[in-house]
Amino acid sequence: MGNIGANIPNPEVGVATESGRSYYQITSLLRRSRVPYIDVIMGGNFPAGQNLNFQRNSTSDYNSLKLIITTRKERLQLAAQKVMCIEDLGNDSGLLRERIIPILSPKKDNDRLTVGIDPGKRIGMAAYINELEIESIVVTSVEDAVERVGKLLDNAPDIRKTIKIGAGIPKLAVQIASDLEKLYGKRDIRIKLVDERGTSSLNANRGRSGTRDQQAARLIAFRDGHDYVP
Repeated sequence: MGNIGANIPNPEVGVATESGRSYYQITSLLRRSRVPYIDVIMGGNFPAGQNLNFQRNSTSDYNSLKLIITTRKERLQLAAQKVMCIEDLGNDSGLLRERIIPILSPKKDNDRLTVGIDPGKRIGMAAYINELEIESIVVTSVEDAVERVGKLLDNAPDIRKTIKIGAGIPKLAVQIASDLEKLYGKRDIRIKLVDERGTSSLNANRGRSGTRDQQAARLIAFRDGHDYVP
């Protein structure tokens, strides 16, 4: 399983459930999200929080994990502080990564969510918490782009949030910025228009997966720009 980021080299997420169906749902979501995990066996007549043992890495205490994912039904068996229930996560790997990264990564005062958007017939989007990629996708309409940004904003922790939109097609860029400002402008969100010249060059992202639209959105996310003014 791949790591969620270079600074998270070992599994720090545990999966704890006796339900085969829930286990498959949780682990499938974690694999799609590229989050390494370790199995935790539940069972036995022990006090809450003491009935867990690692299936692997038996020298560790489950309390050393930063997060355990289980079901609502089994939640009360866990005394761990950081527990998520699969029923609350849905099937969205991007939102899962957005929730997990702040838990696994050391918290800093300058933590930030950045979303890069490359407007066009196909709209590339790339979202990051700090330098760790949450997701990179392509949508086919302004409505879909605005809706996705909204989900990311609703799911994000209390950190700085910046939306960067490539200005190569000014009318489309302003449309996206305007729609986002109307819907979310009252929050602590910064919307920037970015000069996207050169972002379509595949050489700039050699070795990175994804389409040209996704690659352009990644570059836009890390470029400076000027604030959008309605």
